[in-house]
Amino acid sequence: MEPLELFEHALTAPLDDLIVPSVQVMPPTSIKTWQLPATDLEAYQRWGLPIVEATELQPSFDRVIEDEDQVYYRLCAIGEDDLVTAADTGTVEGFCHLEGAAFPRYWINGSGALFVDTAWRWYGVNTALRAAPFEYETYDRLDRFFALVQEKDPTVGENSLWHSLVEGW
Repeated sequence: MEPLELFEHALTAPLDDLIVPSVQVMPPTSIKTWQLPATDLEAYQRWGLPIVEATELQPSFDRVIEDEDQVYYRLCAIGEDDLVTAADTGTVEGFCHLEGAAFPRYWINGSGALFVDTAWRWYGVNTALRAAPFEYETYDRLDRFFALVQEKDPTVGENSLWHSLVEGW
């Protein structure tokens, strides 16, 4: 497929068709003990998360973080930040560890299942557009990705990771 066809595919294909085994990171079996909604656990165990090097999304599934009387499970890192999912609710947030950060915590997705879906679509969109010739329409295509993210997950706004990735592209 040509890059722009791959872009469209990333937006519209079923998630099973977007998985790329060479960049897929599956969680350890210990994830079964995480206190998350069943749909989130199923998504992590079925599809895992992609490594997206251009944006430094590095899956890890490697530790428990306690913060403000809440338990979080680390899903991955992006730069120096931890991307975590909250025990019980499954919401996904980012924790920035830089001293004096303007946004020490930021929103990502309303559930782990939505995070998995969005991360794989981001992998496809990002890969396709980096292979395509740069055009001003590229930004319109990125806006289409963000609109799809918001359509699937109305909790995602302009203060989210996904908006930052689109704006920083």
